Amino acid sequence: MKKPSHLTPCFILGAARSGTRLLRDLLASSDQIAAIPYDIGYVWRQGNEFFPSDEFVPEMANARIKQKIRKTLPKLVSRDSALGARILLEKSVPNTLRPAFLHAIYPEACFIHLLRDGRAVVESSYRQWQAPTEREYLLEKLRYFPLSNYRYAAWYLVNTLKGRFGSGRGQHIWGPRYAGIDEDLECMPLEAVCARQWRRCVETTRHQTGSFERGRVLEIRYEDFVSGPDCLREVCRFLGLAANGAVIDAYRTRVTPGNLAKWQAWSERVDFDAVMREIEPLLLDLGYL
Repeated sequence: MKKPSHLTPCFILGAARSGTRLLRDLLASSDQIAAIPYDIGYVWRQGNEFFPSDEFVPEMANARIKQKIRKTLPKLVSRDSALGARILLEKSVPNTLRPAFLHAIYPEACFIHLLRDGRAVVESSYRQWQAPTEREYLLEKLRYFPLSNYRYAAWYLVNTLKGRFGSGRGQHIWGPRYAGIDEDLECMPLEAVCARQWRRCVETTRHQTGSFERGRVLEIRYEDFVSGPDCLREVCRFLGLAANGAVIDAYRTRVTPGNLAKWQAWSERVDFDAVMREIEPLLLDLGYL
């Protein structure tokens, strides 16, 4: 039986609205996996709370920060779920902009990159950017912040209140903060910012994980993931899950194909040309066009 501190880490990477939460929750059905059930941006920002973007570089993970993060993560899973588990599963969306930073802290980790059609992601992100912040969600988020990380809690609260009560274009940043996003919000339509956000996340993840040790990275697609359980079985094989019956059962209960092209009607209501200028080359490269 492994203690939580001895679990092997696996990180799910994916742009916001790509299905990473669903993938994490399904894999957590396995008794071989201990998952952290919420995003932990405050942990990854320890020591770098006021860095203006989420694009951390490996050099920012000094010995003190490495030790603190490696000590903190195992404490965030329930002890019951860690009993008998061998994998620590975590997904925080901003990590798509800093896989090399994670690798510097956890060189033994494996990574799952979940891709999704950028047009669908941008449409869904656009709605999230404009949705009002729910008071209950804000309080729940702040509840997880330890007192020792009050600086991040203060930063998060100010950013959120800026979005709720700011004037003009002033608004909080939703999702990963790529370098320059604040300036882009001042001069670009929101849909184009969402498009650039998706592109930067995908490009950064693919570029940085491309240099990792062979066999430590699995790239899958959301469209395959929701079309049937075979994709999830591939993930289970990648993780070495000997028995995946509980995971597949959870999949059959929770996943339906749904409408993968909601973005088509939305595209007529926004400046979709601006969106495509941002993402068309990457869509072509990924085979979505």
